[in-house]
This record gives sequence, structure tokens and C-alpha cells, in this order.
Amino acid sequence: MKSSNLSCNLKKAIVTGMLACPFTYSFGQKFTIPVFPDTQTEISKDPEMLFSQVNWIKEHKDSLHIPIALHVGDVVDFNNHSQWEYASEAFDILDEAGVPYAITVGNHDTHAIGLHSGSAAPGNVNANLRNTDKFNSYFPIYRFKKQRGRFEENKSDNAYYTFRAGGLDWLVLTLEFTSRRDPINWADEVVASHPSFNVIIVTHYFLNPDGSIGQRNAGYGNLSPQEINDFLVKKYPNILMVLSGHVDGSAWHVEKGDKGNNVYEILQDFQGKKYGMGGGYLRLLEIDTQAKSISAKIYSPYHDKEMGGTSTFSFSNVDFITKFPTGEALND
Repeated sequence: MKSSNLSCNLKKAIVTGMLACPFTYSFGQKFTIPVFPDTQTEISKDPEMLFSQVNWIKEHKDSLHIPIALHVGDVVDFNNHSQWEYASEAFDILDEAGVPYAITVGNHDTHAIGLHSGSAAPGNVNANLRNTDKFNSYFPIYRFKKQRGRFEENKSDNAYYTFRAGGLDWLVLTLEFTSRRDPINWADEVVASHPSFNVIIVTHYFLNPDGSIGQRNAGYGNLSPQEINDFLVKKYPNILMVLSGHVDGSAWHVEKGDKGNNVYEILQDFQGKKYGMGGGYLRLLEIDTQAKSISAKIYSPYHDKEMGGTSTFSFSNVDFITKFPTGEALND
């Protein structure tokens, strides 16, 4: 950790972009963002897997400098109250520990899925996909301590969050499953208005298990991942990562943005039998802004083991957005 006491000259700071006020400023401290893959089968088969994950985050929040935890969606398997109660109880642990989090909505977190099975619920599946009343009832906006705004009032289906870590400003953007165009237009405005923030997009479906970007809308959504990539992800040089789940596996892809920047797109989903029905695995992203690196691994507190193999990888020479001072996240 590096810190400096800087002499105060706010006018110079604004003009030159050099911080010059008398406070301790840390830059380059490594931090870790835990990412929950789909937890649906954990809640269905063995909720202790989910509880092992949140308790591990609670226990390591200080030693790993965890600024936020992220969830790629499909929190629950079936859209009923008992499963949502398990999920809410688990995240109560993070609430009590003071660990903020952001959750994107998966298809199983909506009325598109039945109350007691993973099959499609009766009615118009596309319309049901946008009914997220249970998610928003069990996770009202006040639980999301870093949330700054949302596409729809009192709904966190499409929302953004800001925090500071590693001496830089960060923005997490959660997007609904195979999004409609209007939320993408809203997200476009959010990213455009935060040019000095490093943006992480969390959406339930984006990459396929082979690392390719999805070309379909999953059969009952709206835009395909490829369209979301073209309409939003590739446009802005400060979009750094896209995190997703939905399909079994661990994969990554580096997309070249329109401004020549790299976008690091990462899949994590272990709900299938070969992974132990979730297995309590977490994606751990260690970010080192000074070394300009992002390292990824998969670890299960439930089994106390790393997955290894191709689930472990790293990116070097990452061009983080380092402009400062900024305004919105400085008071986090």
C-alpha cells in the first residue's frame, strides 16, 4: 500500500488532474472481488454451500480488501418464497458484516420459471421474464448500499453501483437477462456520464462455455449478448469487464473495443452435476492497479479447494482508467 500526504491546492488539482489536498490517498493496493456463480442448485440441493460462501467473504473481507461482492444471477432455482428466504438469510450475513454487493437478475429469478420446477411458468414467457417482484421484495434497494441509480423506480433489475478500490473509481452495472433495448439505452447514458470510472458489467448471460459471445436471445428474451456487445460494451473505453453465468463452465474472452481498448469477458457457472451442483465455488478476481493486472481463480470454501486448470488465468498490462480527481465515488 502506498500513501502520500499532499499539500493542498485544489485549483491546481482540478486543472492539472494531480491530487493536491491534505488527506491520505492510497494507490495500488491489491483488492479482491468475489463473484457468485449461479447459486440456484445450491439453494435447491444444499443451502449450506451458499452459507459457506457468504461466511468466507465475511471472514476475509479485511485481509483481502474486499470492496464489493457480485452475483451473476440465478440466485434461486425455483421462484418460490422458501428459496428466496434462504437467499435473503444468506445475504443477511454480508449485510451484518458491512460487505456491499450487487446482484443481477437471472431467468430463474423471475416469473418465467415455475414455483416448484425449472420449467417455464404458464403464460407469456417473455412478459414473465420481466416480472421480478420476489427478487425486488426480498432484495429491496436499501439492501444495496453502493447502488446509485436504476432504470426503473424501486427495481434493481437494471442498476448501477460505485465504489473506490485500488486508488481508482469503479462502477458496476447490472443488466437484466437478454435485455430490452430501453435499459441498454439507459446504461449507455450511465457509462457515458462516468468516463473516469472503470466499469464492470454484470449480466446473467453473455459468454458461451467455449468463450464465444452468445448470438441468440436464449429463446425468450430480447437482445442477444452479441447485440448488447455491439450496442453498449464495445462503445466505451472505460468498460473493463463483463461477468456472466447461465451456462455451465469457466471461460474468458478478450473483446477489442471500438477505441482499441480490451474488454475482459468472464464466464462462471457450476450448477451442473459434474461441478457438484454449485459446489460452493466462488470466482475470485484479484485486481492490482499498480501492477496493471487481473488474476482469476475459482475457490470453494465449502470443499476448501481450488478448481484449478483453465479456471485459473490472469490478464496483464490492463489499461485501468486512472484519471483523478473524480467526484461521485470519492465519498464512499
